[in-house]
Amino acid sequence: MILLDTHVVIWLLAAPERLSGRARGAVLQAQLAGETIGYSPVSLYEIAYAAQRQRLPLNSPAEDFIAAIQAKLELVPMTAEIAICAAELPEPFQGDPMDRIIAATALVADCTHITRDDRIRSANLCKVFW
Repeated sequence: MILLDTHVVIWLLAAPERLSGRARGAVLQAQLAGETIGYSPVSLYEIAYAAQRQRLPLNSPAEDFIAAIQAKLELVPMTAEIAICAAELPEPFQGDPMDRIIAATALVADCTHITRDDRIRSANLCKVFW
């Protein structure tokens, strides 16, 4: 399984040219291999909230965009183990709760996290690439 960060979910559906070649390749390879391409439920919140605040211009209502995500990708449920892991990530991992939950999801699921976020990548806590 690969786990997509929120911005990667958005770009995959709305602007795939913004993804790195390596990220696009990983998604394509996962699709061809029948692997799960997952996202965290917090990504749905981040997308809905950003759209509502007009910080994320979408070509369709947020509900339709989220429905497209749900149709194309796999939701990786938040569990107690993920919540505890997110709370216990070592310093200096960033304090953003959404980033912590997504990184913890990758750790608990033992999967690769695709993100452009340099802070997450430099933390070296989970398998990450861009």
